Amino acid sequence: MFVRAGADPSVAYPATTPKMGESWLHHETRVQAYTALGDHFEGRPDCFVASDVNVYYRPRPRTTYVAPDVFVSFGVDAVALEKEVSYRVWDAGAPPAFVLEVASKWTYRRDRRRKPGIYLEVGVDEFWRLDPTGGEFHTPMLQGDRRVGDGWEPIEVRIDDGGYLCGRSDALGLDLHAEPRRLRFSDPRTGLWLPDHIDTRQRAEAAEAEVAELRARLKDQNGHSAP
Repeated sequence: MFVRAGADPSVAYPATTPKMGESWLHHETRVQAYTALGDHFEGRPDCFVASDVNVYYRPRPRTTYVAPDVFVSFGVDAVALEKEVSYRVWDAGAPPAFVLEVASKWTYRRDRRRKPGIYLEVGVDEFWRLDPTGGEFHTPMLQGDRRVGDGWEPIEVRIDDGGYLCGRSDALGLDLHAEPRRLRFSDPRTGLWLPDHIDTRQRAEAAEAEVAELRARLKDQNGHSAP
């Protein structure tokens, strides 16, 4: 149940705000990450995964908000939050633990210059930045910072076995892998990849192709056996 401590009942804390248009690459990368994390944490009532939702971190003014591309919170009531139109830290009971910003030509400067200070105030544990172009906006294309005291400490980014940049998120218990035009997650405990909507689509296409091949074989067999 929300407490709304310190909230002003006259303030609506709206869900929608003026936004710059996204590139297709930015949108696709954001959806990939959100899908993978949402499916991974599905079923955990204390975990909330969201994308492009206004996070209000001060009751007033109501313009004091930030809208991460993807964020994950723990220790919250996920069912209650799914019914809300915005994420108010004082209501939710916890700030996002993990935040991901996907770079675009409209946002990358703010992600580097203003967002670190904002996310410190919000109370975020980890702030990650991804450049889906491969380096047009950020070098390296995958960067992460972990809260230490009142500041940020860079998270080590290495090269994984596939030759891609990789960093470990202690907040999520997952590894992030920056592939060309795609951010993937893996579970270091199992070594398994977290499927995203691309994996789901590819599996569906493979299944459809298998069914079509089976039908073709059956049709061919029936045709040869017919009198």
